[in-house]
Amino acid sequence: MRDTSTQKDFITAGPDPHPEYNTHGFRCKEFADIDMDNYILFSGSSHTEGVGVNPDQTFGHIVSAAMKCDQVNLGVGGGGIDTVEHNLFMWFLKYDKHPKAIVVEWPDYSRYIRDIYGQTNLCPAGMWSDSEFITYATDALYIKGEMVYRQLHKILPVPIIDVMYYKMTNNFYVDSHVIWHSEVDKGTDNSHAGPKTHLNTAENIHNALIR
Repeated sequence: MRDTSTQKDFITAGPDPHPEYNTHGFRCKEFADIDMDNYILFSGSSHTEGVGVNPDQTFGHIVSAAMKCDQVNLGVGGGGIDTVEHNLFMWFLKYDKHPKAIVVEWPDYSRYIRDIYGQTNLCPAGMWSDSEFITYATDALYIKGEMVYRQLHKILPVPIIDVMYYKMTNNFYVDSHVIWHSEVDKGTDNSHAGPKTHLNTAENIHNALIR
């Protein structure tokens, strides 16, 4: 059963209950079982969560196995930059021991979270959910996205490795160190990237970590 007290803290991902997700709603093992002296922290959208592939085929799992450490997967399907920001801040407020690295797959800037009646937690709202809202809020969301990107790089206690499936916006400057989650195959849902894509991304992340 989902830990509803934690839901007040984290914006969560998976179905409740589901054997591939922990009681906090994330696609990794229970936080209490994580080796806090030896782990990598992953955050992002459904690409990080690993929608369309098995848990052991996600780039987070592959990288962590290669680095011989645990993974914390805070990926949230449909989540936006505000979800990434919120969950990373919440992690460092709740847990004192820092990860070996932080890997962030940055979602599209126009995704956002909102309060939905009857839901305990704030919920991801994709850019497709309210075209009128996006029409009026696009500039504000873009500015918010760029601010969060730059501020998290400055204030988090561990350097961030950037992963992107697409640029956060066409106008956003992207440094050459960004790792692209470039799709070379399809997952089981025929919408998200497949195992070969995750493997390629994992190899690029691993190379960045061991430089």
